[in-house]
Amino acid sequence: MHIDKRLFGLGAIVLVIGVTGITGWQLHRHWSGADTPDYQAPIQTSQGLTASENKPKGKRTRVTRYLLRHHFVGSALVVKNGHIIYQQGFGYANAVRPTPNDSQSQYQILSIQKSLTAAMVMKLISEQRLRMTTPLSQFYPQIKNARNVTVKQLLNMTSGLSLDRSSKTPLSEKQVVAYDVKHLESHPKLAGQWRYEPVNYVLLTGIVTKLTHRSYTQNFNATFKKPLHLTHTGFVQQWGHRVFRTTSYHHVSSNQLTPNYQRVYHESRAAMQDELGTGQLYMTTTDLFRAEQQLLSGKVISRQAISELHQAGSVSTYGGGVYNQSNGIRLHGIGYGYESAGLLTRDGKSGVVLLSNDYRKKASVLPLAKALFKKVAG
Repeated sequence: MHIDKRLFGLGAIVLVIGVTGITGWQLHRHWSGADTPDYQAPIQTSQGLTASENKPKGKRTRVTRYLLRHHFVGSALVVKNGHIIYQQGFGYANAVRPTPNDSQSQYQILSIQKSLTAAMVMKLISEQRLRMTTPLSQFYPQIKNARNVTVKQLLNMTSGLSLDRSSKTPLSEKQVVAYDVKHLESHPKLAGQWRYEPVNYVLLTGIVTKLTHRSYTQNFNATFKKPLHLTHTGFVQQWGHRVFRTTSYHHVSSNQLTPNYQRVYHESRAAMQDELGTGQLYMTTTDLFRAEQQLLSGKVISRQAISELHQAGSVSTYGGGVYNQSNGIRLHGIGYGYESAGLLTRDGKSGVVLLSNDYRKKASVLPLAKALFKKVAG
């Protein structure tokens, strides 16, 4: 656009320059976020993390091309020795507006929340208000075989408990726990065997609230959100229409590889409430990494407590809300059109977080996160 300086004063010229610059940046974000390998979302430093000043462009480009080649949609974060060496958004946070994903995009972290719930339980154990060997019957004696189910078995999902149905109507925290206690099934013969059943963590949430006399939300905010300054973290029930919220998309077919943004996923209010302690949180990649990093480094509970918590409870390697590997921990969650994956070294200094708002079974982000983690974990 050509501006005739004779027709406008200095103030008008400044205004035009400003508007042009903003428009150009918005167009750059719009087109670059989804398709261009060179697009780099602004690096957001976090407590305990610094942005690396000398990141080799070739390595960044290779990571970008790798993620594009595998049709990744979401936000990626790679940290090595406390330095953010890669951070970028891919695809759309909202395809209608359209808004690209970037470093500030917020996603549901799903089952990764269990690692934080487990830490809240371990905090009570460290304070000697609970034991790994405490029987479930101490809190919920009405559950069949509860006297033979321990807190440790709940943490490791080896309790033999399961829940086949959830409430169709929204319930309060107390009501969710009461509903699960009433409707769960107990299988004593399966005790000691690993079965991924979220009801284990709903019961742990109930135990935490009974001992602290505070809601799960209050406990989470006091343990993690406030002390760790998780400013881009919250509960999906209060997510509303926040500017950095991502819209999740449902795959059209089970064999779908590439995104198409045709089907928006709508999570019911009842489902949001039902995921008590197991999958109610949204976060950015940096907030998620910070929470896990601070946990691993002994800032929330002691490193000795973390070591006790993160023990494989079965051949699955699951224990304390994470999958325990020889070189670190693995975190994973799927649901409501989102997929979350994270891998961190035991000291919390290095790791990878991939958060997606377009889950496709044939294009899972977990293998991508594993491959990137091999590079930074050494």
